[in-house]
Amino acid sequence: MDIRVLGPVEVCDDGARIPIEGAQQQCVLGLLASHHGAYVPVDRLIEALWEDDPPKTAKTIVQLKVSQLRKTLGGRIASTTAGYSLDVPAEEVDLARFRRLAAEGRAAGRPELAADAWQRALALWRGQPLQGLGTAWVEQRVRVPLLRERWDLIEEHAAALIELGRHREVPALLQEIRDEEPLRETPHALVMTALWHDGRTAEALELFHDVQRLLATELGVDPGPRLRDLHQRIVEGHRPVVPRQLPRDVAGFVGRRAEAERLRTLLRGGRIAVVTGVAGVGKSTLATHVGHQVAADYPDGQLHVDLNGYGQGEPLTVARVLPRLLGALGVPAPNGAAEQLDLYRSTLATRRVLLVLDNAAHVEQVRPLLPGGSSCAVLVTSRDTLRGLALQGAQIVRLSTLTPDESRDLLADLVGDDLVRAAPEAVAELAELCGHLPLALAIAGANLIGRAGLRDYIKELHADRWSTLAVEGDEEAAVATAFARSYAALSPDARRLFRRLGLVPGCDFTAQSAARMAGVEPAAARRLLSGLVSAHLVEEHAPGRYRLHDLVGLYARERCTPGEDDPARLHAYYLHTARAAAPLLAPSIDLLPLTADDPPRDGEEFDGAEAAQAWFRAEQHNLLAMIDNARGRLCWRLVETLRAFMYGGYHPEVVMSLAARALSEAERADDRAGQASMHHTLANARFVLNEPRPAIRHCQIAAELYEEVGWRTGTLVTLTNLVVISANLGDLQQSTAGHEHIIKLWESFEPSTKLAATLENYAIKLLWAGRPREALARQLRSIRIRLDLGEPPVWKARAYSVVGDIHLALGDVEAALEAFGEGLSTAEDGRLAGTLSSAALAHHLKGDCARAADLARQAVHVARARGLGSEYDEARGTLARVDTSLDLAERVRLLEGVLGAYQERTYPHLDTRTRVWLAEVLLEGGRREAAAAHARQARDAAIRYGMRRLEGQALTLLARIHPDRRDYAKRAVELHREFGHRLDEAAALAVLAS
Repeated sequence: MDIRVLGPVEVCDDGARIPIEGAQQQCVLGLLASHHGAYVPVDRLIEALWEDDPPKTAKTIVQLKVSQLRKTLGGRIASTTAGYSLDVPAEEVDLARFRRLAAEGRAAGRPELAADAWQRALALWRGQPLQGLGTAWVEQRVRVPLLRERWDLIEEHAAALIELGRHREVPALLQEIRDEEPLRETPHALVMTALWHDGRTAEALELFHDVQRLLATELGVDPGPRLRDLHQRIVEGHRPVVPRQLPRDVAGFVGRRAEAERLRTLLRGGRIAVVTGVAGVGKSTLATHVGHQVAADYPDGQLHVDLNGYGQGEPLTVARVLPRLLGALGVPAPNGAAEQLDLYRSTLATRRVLLVLDNAAHVEQVRPLLPGGSSCAVLVTSRDTLRGLALQGAQIVRLSTLTPDESRDLLADLVGDDLVRAAPEAVAELAELCGHLPLALAIAGANLIGRAGLRDYIKELHADRWSTLAVEGDEEAAVATAFARSYAALSPDARRLFRRLGLVPGCDFTAQSAARMAGVEPAAARRLLSGLVSAHLVEEHAPGRYRLHDLVGLYARERCTPGEDDPARLHAYYLHTARAAAPLLAPSIDLLPLTADDPPRDGEEFDGAEAAQAWFRAEQHNLLAMIDNARGRLCWRLVETLRAFMYGGYHPEVVMSLAARALSEAERADDRAGQASMHHTLANARFVLNEPRPAIRHCQIAAELYEEVGWRTGTLVTLTNLVVISANLGDLQQSTAGHEHIIKLWESFEPSTKLAATLENYAIKLLWAGRPREALARQLRSIRIRLDLGEPPVWKARAYSVVGDIHLALGDVEAALEAFGEGLSTAEDGRLAGTLSSAALAHHLKGDCARAADLARQAVHVARARGLGSEYDEARGTLARVDTSLDLAERVRLLEGVLGAYQERTYPHLDTRTRVWLAEVLLEGGRREAAAAHARQARDAAIRYGMRRLEGQALTLLARIHPDRRDYAKRAVELHREFGHRLDEAAALAVLAS
């Protein structure tokens, strides 16, 4: 298949044209093809078709157009939440072929090969891209950029033709650009050069004067320095010495597309560009590659100097470099340094030269060599950022490591496609061991030449990275050598911090954690980090957050001295900071008190829950890495803080795995306190995962161990959890008795968060038991205690959602809506979804079906987006219950799916409520037998578990299904009247009356 967008949008298959009906469908295909390899959002497609005035059905129309295209193209369009993507090989899109040929030409290294590739690329154009399609948005965002891409290549092609002596082809090649963009100077300069070199000097000079008049008329300006300099050289009739000092270009250059494009733009504009990055990242290679690409823009030559900033011996001084540069320009150097500098700048002032200063160590190696005017461009490479050059207008281009795909392509170029295709997993592992660093990959590629065993080489890398990442007999071809020179350039304090940063187990670090490693204040750590960032031994990947490249981190660790370089202070920092954050994020949490066996206090303090949450979000991966590397007492001390971070933070399965390992360590050390804490943590994780029976076992063990070590609070906390977890098994009678006993125990202490939390849990169980009046009294008391204690407001969302649910059970819809409104005003994360679901039920009971459906859909969206399984199931069930716009089959499917999810867990109350809802929906759809079956199951479960309200609702349903069973309705009325379910009582009375 051939998809063409470089002209009218067309599709051909085996030479036969496939019709694409309608301009809108062609426009959608053109947008997808022009963004081949990326997803195009629906909003962007809507802008392309209608700009600022889309119809209300725009999204539906786009979906229809995509569906039609899928049929036409045989399903070759992929879709995700990110949008749509054309799922065809790049060779099947003419724009992709154009860009591949353009890149082949730029990498060719020889002008005749480049010209051939570029001629084939330009032959693919059949007119304007996406010709005749789309809005002004398509014109500005797609068509114009593609035309400029074509014009850039035409200019490069013309420069190659001049270099090949094919001067007479240039004017016709550039005529279109000169007609379309008459104020663009580069095409005029190229035509002037071609005419001059072809012996048509008068025509070249006449063209200059035509452009001069045009610019004066249209813009009121003179031609730029390039045209003026070229005109002067033609008038003088001679050509100065033209140095061509750039090293050989890399034939198999891969990646760096964005960086190369930025450098080309800067250099063609006569700017100063600094390419910076870690040792071995490919700075010099990129500089050479881009230098060749823009060489035609600098007809007076290209100068190149290796300043030896990080090589053997001393860096080159300006005094040593100037005579070399003057000699290359064909100018004899005077004796004095000042005279040399003056002559150097004067010589460059009248020429267009590209100056490449490679491997600079510091600013003073570079600043004196900068040309005085704007006719020349300067490209500098350095491991230091050379920030001081910003005063001269330099722009910094930072290089990072290659992507996995780029690493694979580089290895394929070095060792051949066959090896890469034959062992893709091994190649990916090799690239990872090389840290995706171009120097390391190049060395690995060199070492693999002539070897049959890729896996054997990988084993050698695992055993000894540094010796294996070196080419025997070539000291310069070694990753360790490159890093050693950067390390040697550091101050003693910076070296010490750098070494110790290799011991940080997490993915990154801050100035605060670095200060603990260095044994200095955070301000001093920031200064040292700034120096390491400038040297590209440390990367500031986000504001205030730093990391080491994998290979750099390995090098740092291997420089550490046992006994001197120790991460103990970092361990203390994470332990005490996590303990400071935990009670702010989970006010009901209790952690075993610290003792003299724990690290001394050295952590951050927080102003409130928001600051603690921000720290946790930023540091959660580092905290896990710290636990992975911790042993003994420190391990379980860190793990117990995770009990505060399980809700909306770490997945409970992760916490459970860590707690199991920490428990094993505590058991080996016969550390009873550690064992108690880890059983407590395992109980909480099991409870969140809805595994109540294992959770109960861990609670019982934890309570006994806490009693043994004499921590009364821990004993009460785990006994409280035991009662709460037991309720999930459905024995509400035992649960309510247990809650009353625990509440009395907590009341023997001062009023506390624990008492409030226990009262709230008791209120929920009373609500499940169908005793809402008693539930309301306990919940209101819980709220009063929290308000008196002045707790941070994170508890309000759940608390007022429970109040709303109780009012719904009592039949007071307005009071319920008021409580839900209070809950929604403070809710976030999981509680938002649950409160939205409850509010949807309230509006449904009120008769506002549209608002109920809207809230239920919001609940589904929030729960799905945040990955909240239980809340997602509840929201889907609620949506099926309240959204009558859905057809019966869809509502039944949703409810049956929710039932299936609940049956995999242990949720008797939710399971029974969902059966009641399913019976109601089935009855509304006329499926009486199926409705009766679910209503009977719901009634039996409600009786078994003591859920009186659900029992009454199920009986009311059965009375509606079987009008002859008045006893069902009478029993429902009695139940609801006894427990105060006013709306449910009214519904049962209505059935009885009918």
